[in-house]
Amino acid sequence: MAVVLLFGLSGSICGCSRDSKDFADMMRKVPVESTCFAYWDVYELGTDTDLVGAYTKFRESPQAQQLMDIGVLLSVLERSARAYGFGGSATVIEGDLDLEDIERRLVQNGYTEIIYRGIGIWTSQDGNEGDSLALQEGTILMGSGEDLRSCLDTIALQQVYSLYDDQNIRLLIDRLPRGLMVNVCKADLASAETYDDLIALGKSYKKEGQDRLKLTAVYMFQDNYAAREAQAQIESHLKTDRLANIRLEVEDSFVRVTALIYTTDFVQTLAF
Repeated sequence: MAVVLLFGLSGSICGCSRDSKDFADMMRKVPVESTCFAYWDVYELGTDTDLVGAYTKFRESPQAQQLMDIGVLLSVLERSARAYGFGGSATVIEGDLDLEDIERRLVQNGYTEIIYRGIGIWTSQDGNEGDSLALQEGTILMGSGEDLRSCLDTIALQQVYSLYDDQNIRLLIDRLPRGLMVNVCKADLASAETYDDLIALGKSYKKEGQDRLKLTAVYMFQDNYAAREAQAQIESHLKTDRLANIRLEVEDSFVRVTALIYTTDFVQTLAF
């Protein structure tokens, strides 16, 4: 999933609120080996007419289409996140879910159930094993059977670490504000942004008026020297992404960026 993230302009680099963040809570359900994690506030996107373009990207995704085919109403969904890089990928959906009714619909649609760690993993007899689902209270996990087992292992066993348990990721998200959409990735030579000694980066988008979004991006480096050296490269890259009002600041080993982007430009970069 390619996602560009926008962040708020308020707050200092050295500490956003430590209030519970929905995206951080969802990180606890995916393996520590995940290299990229993307969160969407599906409910807010779906109920704000100014953000209909972004919501449409979710609605047209294979995951949303599969849920609609089963008979799950998209209106009851609240949050969605996708994780990659632990040998596969998985989607986590949260909302006001009636699991008994969903199980009934799965049976009607030809899905069969295998129990793993006390949780049913449902796979369509006519579909691909990669389109399996696992149901927990308030949560639907979507992916291959193997990927779902990895997530269920992470949820069930304290000794199986989650992405949130990675100290570097936790230090990053402590500085990252809540947002309608949030992306957190470990440094990867194949990613669009590569800088010397980059450890991880996160981007979060909030609404700014009717037609723009605010971006707050946080880049975590090996040390303060690497952070200072990367500033010019970061700014140069962001100027090519139709961002305006770009501001950068460095504190310790972190670079914090704030910027604005028109919603129409942002939506063109999205894929769920």
